[in-house]
Amino acid sequence: MYEDIINRYIQSYNDRDIDGMLDCVTEDVLFENISNTGQSMRLEGRESMGQVAELSGNAFSYRRQRLVNLVIGDGKASAEIEFEGKASVDLPNGVKAGETIKIRGASFFEFRGRLLCRIADYS
Repeated sequence: MYEDIINRYIQSYNDRDIDGMLDCVTEDVLFENISNTGQSMRLEGRESMGQVAELSGNAFSYRRQRLVNLVIGDGKASAEIEFEGKASVDLPNGVKAGETIKIRGASFFEFRGRLLCRIADYS
């Protein structure tokens, strides 16, 4: 069950299907993006997550996450993720429009019932 929701969330992300992403999370989801470049963020709620997903999706002409490794425990999961994307605008971290970036990171998921209630991405 947990692996299915994570795979569906990542596939929706790759497909730029924001509604599909939001179908995978609770109404009060906590989303964190912790970056070693200092561009970290913390959002609460499905609506806030959807707004940021829309903006960040437009920042890339191409983007793809790939699940490298997944470990699932009691209501939680951790994943090793590879991200590749081509910036469509100049990004705050110094990446210029047209440049391709590749990042390896980790994502941590917590579940409530059959939905994600916390997602923390580290890169």
